[in-house]
Amino acid sequence: MRFTKTITILLLFFVLPGCGKPKIDGLVSVRGTITYNGEPLEGATVGFTPKEFQSGDRLATGRTDAQGRFELRTIGELGVLPGEYTVVVIKNEMLPGERSIPGRPPSPEIRSVIPMRYGNPNTSEVNVVVSREGLRNWQLDIVD
Repeated sequence: MRFTKTITILLLFFVLPGCGKPKIDGLVSVRGTITYNGEPLEGATVGFTPKEFQSGDRLATGRTDAQGRFELRTIGELGVLPGEYTVVVIKNEMLPGERSIPGRPPSPEIRSVIPMRYGNPNTSEVNVVVSREGLRNWQLDIVD
């Protein structure tokens, strides 16, 4: 009886969470590298926003590693739907705050490491078309 109970609990933790998860058909692989002034940009968030964004559209996001490499996911699944996208890149750092309320420590300030225009789909000038073949070695060098 105890063995059966253990198996049932394991099934609940490992099998059922994937049962109701919707599968997105048509995703293609998008991988690339992002550099800033020629150096790998580590820890940046990369987003592909559909060019003609409408409610219900799926955003694809990823995070760069120490070499500036990333792979995009759509709602947790590897890949991107083919189409036209505006690319958004965000990399912030926290600085110690200078202003404070008496009796409280200063609030940290957040500053963009890269030019802020890359962090907004309305100001980013980086556009890309993802075909049914995907993108295997897409590269972006952000410059000041």
